Amino acid sequence: MGFSLWNLFKVGLLLLNSVLILNRKRFLAKHGLDDITVMGGGSPLRTQAVGILHAVQYLKMPVIAANSITILFEIFFGG
Repeated sequence: MGFSLWNLFKVGLLLLNSVLILNRKRFLAKHGLDDITVMGGGSPLRTQAVGILHAVQYLKMPVIAANSITILFEIFFGG
């Protein structure tokens, strides 16, 4: 596997998938990252992390499309 833009895209897609599968009630609540409104007095870095975790939830449909395109490219052109 060489260092190319396609491989960087796949790495980014895998990382985005890993953030999307985090369950808010089971995983994030256990670590206190489930509600952004409660984080008012926390550290700015923690508040931004919670904000990113919540904002990524809006990318579900584009990520599904990107996953499908990536799978098709890998099937037809090889990996």
